[in-house]
Amino acid sequence: MTNRITCFIVEDDPQALFYVSSIIEQYGGIDILGNADTINKASSLVKKLSPDFIILDVFLKDGNAFEFLEFFDQIQFKIIFTTSFAKYALEAFKFSAIDYLLKPYEEREMVVALDKITTDKLKDSYQLQLNTLLQNFANKQEPKKIVLKNADTINIVSTGDILYAKSDNNYTTFLLTNGKEILVSKPLKSFDEKLSPHNFFRVHQSFLINLLHVSAFHKRNEEVILNQKHKIPVAQSRKKSLIDYIERHL
Repeated sequence: MTNRITCFIVEDDPQALFYVSSIIEQYGGIDILGNADTINKASSLVKKLSPDFIILDVFLKDGNAFEFLEFFDQIQFKIIFTTSFAKYALEAFKFSAIDYLLKPYEEREMVVALDKITTDKLKDSYQLQLNTLLQNFANKQEPKKIVLKNADTINIVSTGDILYAKSDNNYTTFLLTNGKEILVSKPLKSFDEKLSPHNFFRVHQSFLINLLHVSAFHKRNEEVILNQKHKIPVAQSRKKSLIDYIERHL
């Protein structure tokens, strides 16, 4: 007899609870140990039942998922997060490189999430990524840390410590203020979307810079200087937008 995977559902919307329960039952091989609609009830039952994973709605009647997770000294279970749209919450997930399902999600999206849960073991990086998520969510105004992963290392980096990111085909190299370089196997475009709302600016097809580290802009040479020494080319099409930003904010 094989050991079945166990699940607990934390959800305060009866319709959403029915929907996800039916998907899990059709998926097969997973036992639902129970459900709860408040963080207090859920934390007590999860500690008692020790499920392999939980499906966790981010916003609940008596608080949010992150207040719920604070009840645990160490997270021993996997989590499938579900949430209705909340900009700062979604940014926290993106910066932390942790998956979430945006309501209303389709059945196939939950099936993909269940596939990951049932086939993957908890990776060493999971706890780090979860901690980063909690830190980012605590600051609703602006995520302060971002997860930069490569084959060898999980890097947790403060956004303020990034000087610039440089594109290299489908790879991106980050240069930090301490001189460290981090190579990530994702295109620059994916980081542009995450970082642009947080004082980063795509000055060139190959460069995304941290505007907080701009020292000067040489109009004639069409290059921006970061921390007095790093010369970054500025595309003609981005020149006016950069000047406008500098004149307004810096």
